[in-house]
Amino acid sequence: MSSIFLRLINLPAMITHLVKRRKKTIVHDPSNDLELALYATIFGNDFLHYGYFENPPKDPETISMADIKKSMDDYAQLLVERIKKGEKAIELGCGMGGLLTKLDNKGVDISGVTPDNSQIAHISKQWPHIKTHNCKLEDLELQGLGKFDVAINSESFQYVDMQKGINKIDQLLDESGRWIMIDYFRLKADTKNKSGHILSEFEAAIKENGFKIVERVDITKNVLPTLQYAYILANSLALPVADFTIKKFFLRHSFFEYLFSPKVKNLLDNVRLDTIDADVFVKEKTYLLLTIERA
Repeated sequence: MSSIFLRLINLPAMITHLVKRRKKTIVHDPSNDLELALYATIFGNDFLHYGYFENPPKDPETISMADIKKSMDDYAQLLVERIKKGEKAIELGCGMGGLLTKLDNKGVDISGVTPDNSQIAHISKQWPHIKTHNCKLEDLELQGLGKFDVAINSESFQYVDMQKGINKIDQLLDESGRWIMIDYFRLKADTKNKSGHILSEFEAAIKENGFKIVERVDITKNVLPTLQYAYILANSLALPVADFTIKKFFLRHSFFEYLFSPKVKNLLDNVRLDTIDADVFVKEKTYLLLTIERA
């Protein structure tokens, strides 16, 4: 308690910390990245996506961690099988490099783009021969890159400004190049979860920019098991454990119970699981694998 009190009254240090946070100037140490450690420990791979179940189980409670890991690998394989050995490809939003390595092993001339410093550091350490660009797609410098046979977005275009992203991909692709995207889209504007571009707007935008969809595969049902699994873990494990831990803490610390119990109870009561609720997802979104070429 004394150390907390001293930090609380140390206003110069507090202000310095808050200013650094606001300006995002805190020095990042890739060797001590909690996100990477979490994913490496839980999944034992380098994928950050929904996964793909070729044969979705009827009962999500039968899903194991091994099933989740396999689904992530199968998801990546959907993309790998659509890219030929010797082609020049660029993954726009490459995450921690799982797909990059699969394509590299296949003999694809692959490059990766991510604005995340920790992801770049991880890829550079594990696979230093793979070319990476530490920036957003919209800010990618084209000079010296040349043209690509394939541009890939794997659950990443949803974070990109639609028009700027399409323009950049148009500049990256060879005249006969193709754009392979696997991502979810909103079916309407009024949804509980606002992530994802509105499908009708995306379809209109690519048409207006001289592109056409030549392959369209709806994999919504194949990604739902991951959401169902996450929902079960959150509802049956994470929330009860959090509730138990907080109650036990307050039982031992009556002063903090007096100060924070109503606030904490309100926070727990208002936890929303809509973002991982498969039923909500199906009503509001669709998950598509698209191959797009110039019209």
